[in-house]
Amino acid sequence: MLDTSALFDAVGGERQEEENIVDRLRFDDALNVPIELTDAEMWTNYVNEDLYFMDKKVREFLKKTTWQRRKGGYKTTASLVFAWIYGRQPQAEDGAACRMLHELLKYYCTEYTAGATTFNGKKVSRVYIFSKYAFDKRRPYSLKLRLEEADDGKNVWRQSPVDDSKKRRHGRRKNREAGE
Repeated sequence: MLDTSALFDAVGGERQEEENIVDRLRFDDALNVPIELTDAEMWTNYVNEDLYFMDKKVREFLKKTTWQRRKGGYKTTASLVFAWIYGRQPQAEDGAACRMLHELLKYYCTEYTAGATTFNGKKVSRVYIFSKYAFDKRRPYSLKLRLEEADDGKNVWRQSPVDDSKKRRHGRRKNREAGE
């Protein structure tokens, strides 16, 4: 242990007994953090206020469009949802918000198209398809929102039972012999 008595005598301060920092932090009630939030990705998700806001708005959009979903599913794009949330079309400076919106729509959708396609006559990067009950079985993507809506904290940290890898839908090829 470093002898700091000469330093405190020169500066004129009082010497305090050093306590074990591990014990001090371990028993501090203000630092009661669940062990799951020690993962860097989980912590980043938890503290991201933009993700929290966007997740609330996407869930609100999906609640309002529930009656429009029929047997064929409800189809939409990220730019249409962006326009519904912000009241304007996305611009170049909205790239981060659109990436976040794509991630949320991919999480909540039943399936999505692979690659560029057309939607209502316009080229889009991806079309998201929602079944009538797609939203009902999904927990919030944002951990902060998930903790708000959780019933006494049960099963907040478990993985989602839905396999996202099977959502991607590939389009039909027009001419298979030509390799196009």
